[in-house]
Amino acid sequence: MIKRGEHRSGGFSLVELLVVMAIVAILMGISIPILRMFSQNDLDRGARSLYTMVRAARVYASTYNVKTAVVYQLDQDPANSAVMDSLRRQSVRVLRGAMMLYQLPENMGSYKGLYVPTPQGDGEFTPFLQGYAVLLDVPPTDFRMPPQGVAYAYGLQDAPADNANFLSAFAANIGQLGMTAVVMYNGIIDGDQTVREREYDPTARVALLAHVFDTGGKLDTGTNTTLQRFSILFAPTPDRPVEERTWSAVDLNDGIVSSWLAKTLPDANPQMGMVGIPIEIYRSTGRVRMGSL
Repeated sequence: MIKRGEHRSGGFSLVELLVVMAIVAILMGISIPILRMFSQNDLDRGARSLYTMVRAARVYASTYNVKTAVVYQLDQDPANSAVMDSLRRQSVRVLRGAMMLYQLPENMGSYKGLYVPTPQGDGEFTPFLQGYAVLLDVPPTDFRMPPQGVAYAYGLQDAPADNANFLSAFAANIGQLGMTAVVMYNGIIDGDQTVREREYDPTARVALLAHVFDTGGKLDTGTNTTLQRFSILFAPTPDRPVEERTWSAVDLNDGIVSSWLAKTLPDANPQMGMVGIPIEIYRSTGRVRMGSL
């Protein structure tokens, strides 16, 4: 005889299913903010690392009375790169790492004026955190706006074939980021002057984008002496999903993104904006600070 209550089907009751669904919903509600917090922490940590290097270059320049530069590692050429901008839908280049260099003095013969790693450096680029880069855009002045885009004109043209051509084509724009082009010597430099001159290799010269501080610790922007403050944007890489690169009060779609890029979103509508941290450098003083969007 089967006693009452001993028989039970193999399924779940409606109450049990509701309890499980409630628990899953709670866990998802907790986990999403935590994931976003980790992402924000990575962004802050990566930006602060670059900020520290730029500040160190300024201090090195004024302390040792020598031009000092933070040079940047360019991504691949657009013609050979799979990095596509998820916002603009075009192949782009970004800065993936940085290194500190100083300029050799006039008494260095063929090497004079070239840049080499500081004694504390190892001659290798320090890569930015995975998934983050410095964008070759002028950061927005309003947290709801897209990058000003002046430095992005190269992306609308045929991709240059190599770094030298890229720097040449980009020369009119890098000044608006406070950058200039410097030449690094990427070879061995002997301590003996005679040997050094004999071993000089002109093919070991590499042109790089850089923020340069003069002997007084001021930002050297070449011929661009009009602007006082320059900014670069440390942000998620362009190939990351739009939702990771921007914030918005509404569900994003192609129409909203296009209107935002064109700066035609009505003020009455919920706005969207970039995710990133600007690093600002003041030309006349060399002061460096981390901004916010």
